[in-house]
Amino acid sequence: MSLANMPVQGPFRSKHGLFLGVIRGLAEHYHWSPFTLRIIVIAAAIFLALWPVLLLYFAAAFIMPTEPIARPVTERDRQRAILGNADPTTMVDGLMTRSDILESKIRRLEDYVTSKTFRVS
Repeated sequence: MSLANMPVQGPFRSKHGLFLGVIRGLAEHYHWSPFTLRIIVIAAAIFLALWPVLLLYFAAAFIMPTEPIARPVTERDRQRAILGNADPTTMVDGLMTRSDILESKIRRLEDYVTSKTFRVS
């Protein structure tokens, strides 16, 4: 089984969470409501102790990986993920402009390096 076909397991930090995505990621993994889990964590911080709960939260944020990006299913989805929603001709025009600018910079550098005023000390 290749890595691309392996099932994704474990809780992940959500990219759409309020603060570091730990609670939302845990809620999504265990199919709970994020609001309910936030209330539980806040109640634990108030009634038990603030610092251990904060320490566990930041430790979880450090240990838990962020949620993976969903793999594109079709070739069109893959191209859209790479190019975005831009028109391919616009993308090509932009690349041509960038290559022209880069080529002019390289020519100026070559002219300077091959000139008589350039000396290697």
